[in-house]
Amino acid sequence: MNKSTALIVLTCDNYSDLWPMFISFSEKYWPDCPYDKYFITNNKSIPESSFNFIKIGKDESWSDGLLKAIDELKSKYDYLLITLEDSPIIEYVDQDKLNLITNSFFADKGNFLSLFTQADMGKPTRKYNNYFGVLDKGLLYRPTCVYSLWKISVLEDLLVREENAWEFERYGSVRSDKYDGFFMVYKNFFKMSNTVIKGKWRRSEYTKIKELGYNPDIISRSLMTKKEEFFNNTYSLLFKFFYKLIPSKIKRKVVFKLKGYKYKERSKNEHQE
Repeated sequence: MNKSTALIVLTCDNYSDLWPMFISFSEKYWPDCPYDKYFITNNKSIPESSFNFIKIGKDESWSDGLLKAIDELKSKYDYLLITLEDSPIIEYVDQDKLNLITNSFFADKGNFLSLFTQADMGKPTRKYNNYFGVLDKGLLYRPTCVYSLWKISVLEDLLVREENAWEFERYGSVRSDKYDGFFMVYKNFFKMSNTVIKGKWRRSEYTKIKELGYNPDIISRSLMTKKEEFFNNTYSLLFKFFYKLIPSKIKRKVVFKLKGYKYKERSKNEHQE
């Protein structure tokens, strides 16, 4: 039961050098993907691809672009499985198992299901069934867009124009508190590579992708220096350690205060005008 689901890859033309890699790995490791597949781009496309391309034109903001894509898709689909172009899957997808997970989510009228656990979100706060657990209200970064399944009407409602992806994860978590039915798998379903950070290839991931039989384009995009990768990895480890120290129930409050995040309530009408 696919429940009118589309797979969409959020991207922009500046990252078009990564599209062939994403498509190649998708075709290799997920050949039986049952969903209609789309890239959300500015103006570029790849002819005769296994993915369709929705061109949204000039970048106004991350959220504006996603809202434009939703406008084109919501008449045909109830759910969107969303990911990013720099996160290709690198192991075979068990579609039968994925069907069990998603069918359970649909049957329980879920609104959001993260199929990928992340350090800042941690793990589900409590068990729900054998496939996924509950993400309780009040959690930091409750919604994400990395291998996440969204009820399209809920995602549209939570988006606010002029926000970037990080602001959506931050402030969208507050807006999401009005909804139940937010879930996360107990461990990552998709095995993926986090290839690019701050516009540069991670050296370790570049090597891994080459070992898997694909030669990335490093003419368009440079490699991190060893020093840059060392500091990035060190920061990530410290980040994970810090987040583990803070109890989940107060994590949002503590982080918002430490980082000086100010949440401004915006009406639904404000971001639809």
